[in-house]
Amino acid sequence: MLWCLIKTWVGKEEGLVEEIRRTVPLHMYEECFVIYQERIWRRQQRSIVHMESLFPGCAFLTCKDPESVYTRLSQVPAVSRLVNCKNVTILPMIKEDADFLEKISGEDHVVRLSYVLKDEQGQICKMTDPLRSCEGQIERYQFKKRYAMVRHRLWGEDRAIAMGIILKEDAEKKLLYENMEVSVEVPR
Repeated sequence: MLWCLIKTWVGKEEGLVEEIRRTVPLHMYEECFVIYQERIWRRQQRSIVHMESLFPGCAFLTCKDPESVYTRLSQVPAVSRLVNCKNVTILPMIKEDADFLEKISGEDHVVRLSYVLKDEQGQICKMTDPLRSCEGQIERYQFKKRYAMVRHRLWGEDRAIAMGIILKEDAEKKLLYENMEVSVEVPR
């Protein structure tokens, strides 16, 4: 399957995905989705997990023949209007970009929190996927804000990607996760 990047206005990506799912026959594509990520907000000594778009303004489509999907989309009034006004751009992606996104987001297209463990000196001694798969590309950690900044070449340019992390103190307490208390098991 080939991956295509669909660029649109920030905040309009989910609506575009719904429009494509509603108007393009399923036999023309495999999936149309937005890649989300889990992130932690720290409020009043509590860790609150929320979901946000990993690439605001971007949706993704997998298909065998991007040209036929593009032709079909140009026939859908709601989408063709956006394409003609340059509010939507559909670009085929190279295999390396698709492989990277698939590796970090999995089948559910959500970049999960990575567990990061520091030793007594404050050095990283352990981390889990998806961050572990980007280990050589980590530029810095923001422990207070619970993310790691990863530098990766994507869509022909170097991009900084913030990936959410969970620390030992978060895992030892209960996380507020979509308004539910959830215990997190600390990886060994």
